Order: sequence, then C-alpha cells, then structure tokens
Amino acid sequence: MAAQYVDVSMIRRNPDQPRKTFDSAALEDLRQSIERHGVLQPICVRKIESGYEIVSGERRWRAARSAGLKQIPATIKEELDDTASLELAIVENVQREDLDALEKARGYQALMDRVGLTQEGVAERVGLKRSSVANHLRLLDLPKDAQEALTKGLISMGHARALLSLKGEKEILGALGQVVRKDLSVRETEQLTKASEPASTASGSGGSVGAVSSKEMAPAAPWVHEIEGQLRETLGVKVTLKNGKKYRGSITLDYANRDELERIVALIAPKKTL
Repeated sequence: MAAQYVDVSMIRRNPDQPRKTFDSAALEDLRQSIERHGVLQPICVRKIESGYEIVSGERRWRAARSAGLKQIPATIKEELDDTASLELAIVENVQREDLDALEKARGYQALMDRVGLTQEGVAERVGLKRSSVANHLRLLDLPKDAQEALTKGLISMGHARALLSLKGEKEILGALGQVVRKDLSVRETEQLTKASEPASTASGSGGSVGAVSSKEMAPAAPWVHEIEGQLRETLGVKVTLKNGKKYRGSITLDYANRDELERIVALIAPKKTL
C-alpha cells in the first residue's frame, strides 16, 4: 500500500501503544535528522472518526511534530479494529526492537488478554520461542521499584530473572539494592540470590539497607546516561559505560541467553554467526 501525506494535526497517539517511554536525547537526534532529511520511513495509522490513530511510528510522529512538519508520510489501514490495531502495533514494534523488556512483556500480556492468544500463540505472532515470551511475562511479577530499575537500564533482563528467583518483595528489593550499589554482574547476582541471605534491616528504621535510593539511581553524568540510553535503545539490553581519564574506558553489554547474544551479534556484526 502506497504511503500518503497526512496532516500531523489530524493524527493522535494510540492510548494502547505498547511503548510507554521515549528517550528525550534519542528523540532530539531524530528531530534533527528529520529537519535535514525528512521522514524517510512512513508511519502506520488507521482511520478513526476524528482523523487517524497511530498503529506504529509514534517516535517519528513526535519528532516530526517537534520539527514543525505540517504533514508526514503514512500508510493508512482503512479497516482495522482496536484488537487488530493492538496486535499489529505490538508485532511491528517488537520486530523493530523498539520496545524495552517490560514494554514487550506488557504487550505480550495485552495480546493474551485482549486477543485471546496463548503464550505459544504470542510467540508465533512475534517470531520468538515460547520460552522467551514466558521469560518476559515473568518480569511483570517484579516489584514496582525493580521494574523501574529495569526500565532505566540499571539492571538487565538477566539481573531481573535472577531476582525473580527470590521469594517476597522485601527480599527482591534488598538484593536489588546490592546489585545497583555494587554494580554486580548477572552471574554475581545469580550467586547472590542462590545464597538466599535475607537483607539486613536498618537499626530502628524497619527499612531495608538494600533499598535503592533516588540518589543511588541517579547517573554519574548526564552525557553518560544519554549514551547508555541510546545504545540500550538500539541493542535492547543493559549497557554500562565506564569513562576514565582522557576518555579511556569500557562499554559492557549484558545479555540473558543465547537468543539475546545472537541478536546483539547480528546488530553489531551482521555477517557473524555463533
């Protein structure tokens, strides 16, 4: 279906959009690119009474609107109900690696709740193994603070899976605090959770020493966080950048399984195979 130019003002975001977070630095980069080159890939919309609703491509729409564009190229789906729109939005975003782990999990759960798919059905639609879908869905069992740490890239999906082996919110948050403070690797986190040592409590406070404070969760420098965010958005895994004197340092990528490793290798070195 050929793309058409649609007035930006006639387009609204999809309230069921599986993607909930948008990196401000990445959006600014996209805005600048659109100002120079225009929107190179059409967004996908469906016709509604008041105009059009985004199925996929909200980042491009946001950036185009910020860049002052009056129109944007779009592929229009004439007959697409709410359920079909949700399914297409999730599938396209997952295939484009545009969602973080929790957004994928919520999207998979929505497909099961709204479309009536099983885990096997979801896996077939998005082109993944059922075990991968199941592992993502387990992330929804994490306490809110742990989910926030995962979204911010403070822990990876591998860390999250290790934390889920603990029983109870207090134990998970206590271990999370240690993981963040000590910058533990996935393997070290697995060893920590296997030890099953309860987090000690602060004297007279009743709170966990391991609880993650807002100060601990703040990045060391804004530009470090921005670069980590851009890499995380591209690669879909936790990225840790450590910068030393004269800009000598290291970049660490965390992956949870062979599937994630193969995907990272395919993105960085497409011709390489394991």
